[in-house]
Amino acid sequence: MGIMGEEAKKEATEFPYRVASPEFFFLLQRIDRLDEKLSARIDQVDVRIDRLDEKLSARIDQVEGKLKPLIWATLGIVLASLALTISVVIKVW
Repeated sequence: MGIMGEEAKKEATEFPYRVASPEFFFLLQRIDRLDEKLSARIDQVDVRIDRLDEKLSARIDQVEGKLKPLIWATLGIVLASLALTISVVIKVW
């Protein structure tokens, strides 16, 4: 039983007249249990999301590592082609 349920039960026993019905206390306890289950499930999903995030980040880093040399090689080819084109244009002119 959660803290809210215990407090409500204590309040009900301290006063001779009933502040709330037994049905209310039952529902309060049920809500408390459902809240605990939902919180636990959210924590589980959060852990799974963190693991997935780590895996995806590692995979992205791998792909970036493979692409960087290709990007630099392509840039080198483009610059070499541009330099060759400029030299040909200057010679022809």
